[in-house]
Amino acid sequence: MTRASGGGIRIALQQEGIEVSGAASGEEGIELARSMRPDLIILDVEMPPGIGGPEVCRRIRSEEALEDIPIIFLTAKVDLDAMEETVEEEAQGYLLKPFSEGDLLDKIGTVLGREI
Repeated sequence: MTRASGGGIRIALQQEGIEVSGAASGEEGIELARSMRPDLIILDVEMPPGIGGPEVCRRIRSEEALEDIPIIFLTAKVDLDAMEETVEEEAQGYLLKPFSEGDLLDKIGTVLGREI
């Protein structure tokens, strides 16, 4: 199993023909979502500096133009009950770190309803 890292995730997705854009902060991520209208958003729960993934998710969900974009969380958090509650309310899934590139591709395929 190969563990996925930030750069590894980008490369794995690009090798599957998926266009990838990244943001350095939650605020930048929201702006990027507004300008790009992506097919999928992947958020880390902990996103320093500034607001974290759950707040980014809530803000995206509050905007009519963005509310239907699927979101997957990546997390190293051990409070699975809290993570599952967040996912149930706001997102379509999550992956616990460390995870493999294959796990991520499988999750993306499931959320988008197509094989990746």
